[in-house]
Amino acid sequence: MNITLKKESPRHLAAYAFWIAVIAVALVGFGLVNQYSAGISLSSKNRTQAFDRQLMYVPFAFLAGWLAYRVNLDRLRQYRWAILWIALVALVLARIPGIGVTVNGSWRWIDLGIIRLQASDLGKIALVIFLSHQLASMQRHTITPKFRIFKFSGREPYLFTPRGWIDFREGFLYPVSLIGVICLGIALGPDLGTIVLCATVGCAMMLISGVRTQYVMPAFLISVVGFAILVLNWGSRLRRFTSFMDPWGKRGDEAYQLFEGMVAFGVGGITGKGAANGLQVRAYLPEAHTDFVLANIGEEHGLIGTTLVALAFLAIFWLAYKAMRFSTDLYRLNVCLGATLFLVLQALVNMGVVTGLLPTKGISLPFLSYGGTNLVIMSCMVGLILNCIRDAARVPFVPKEARA
Repeated sequence: MNITLKKESPRHLAAYAFWIAVIAVALVGFGLVNQYSAGISLSSKNRTQAFDRQLMYVPFAFLAGWLAYRVNLDRLRQYRWAILWIALVALVLARIPGIGVTVNGSWRWIDLGIIRLQASDLGKIALVIFLSHQLASMQRHTITPKFRIFKFSGREPYLFTPRGWIDFREGFLYPVSLIGVICLGIALGPDLGTIVLCATVGCAMMLISGVRTQYVMPAFLISVVGFAILVLNWGSRLRRFTSFMDPWGKRGDEAYQLFEGMVAFGVGGITGKGAANGLQVRAYLPEAHTDFVLANIGEEHGLIGTTLVALAFLAIFWLAYKAMRFSTDLYRLNVCLGATLFLVLQALVNMGVVTGLLPTKGISLPFLSYGGTNLVIMSCMVGLILNCIRDAARVPFVPKEARA
């Protein structure tokens, strides 16, 4: 099968990067609007506290995103061990009383005085950088495939270039061990939602890089069975896991927040009740400015508002996908892929939780939920995506003798 592909010009890649940046900035701005609106559920003294603190983090988020965009990715991978150790130390410190802070029974934050650092978000950055390097460096251990399904004419997108399968020890055990170490650190929290998210992103990066499905699928099935056994023997997590299946019957207990969030979507209708006019956030829906901010959007801006939010994340995924196909090497491909999946899958999981399609978990909605650390880390993810697109857009040097 022959496939002819038109070469993507640097102008097209620059356009992809521009629109990703515009969408991210728009989501940050819309998030501030909803933080201010959700503040009406707080006391009059603290009514704008969430908005003020979120606004304080915005300059740091833009600075972090700009630094991630400007950093030399080849230089960054040289510091991968330092990044990994910083993340692991932070995960351990978050579990130590007096340093770590517990919220709703979970140890995820480090108290730094004026701010709280969510340690699991550092693990996401470490996973993207270290695993991308690991998978890229293992290409020397590839096994040549016996046949090619697709044959390309012209410039081959790196995503579809047949590179062969990575062998078992170098290309499977090492990356899985890295994912396991980071997930083990996050499990100290515990934070099951982030563990599943990290494992899913890591698995996707491995499959795209050429790890055989014969290796990945058994490990995936073992992980699912182990996760099921853990949940079944963990009373509080089991009740939370099953409450989403019957929010109406358990609306007075574990499913209270989910039930009120679904009511918020219902009363919002198509167009919503207008900003700061929501009744649910005012009197019934707890923590509407954090994980359930989408319910607040649904009540005040209706189906139109929630649909636009979903389309915004879908657009980021589509634009990043179209650009990452022309990454210059496997390392940059995986950095772009990992950053995109962490951004989009986290949004998808949050939307599934708030709408009752997934069990209730403390997964925030990127750029929209309250939380300074997550805002900064998600901005870093956007910066890494733009960085990879910038490198892909560079026109390679062609010797004068080779020009025709």
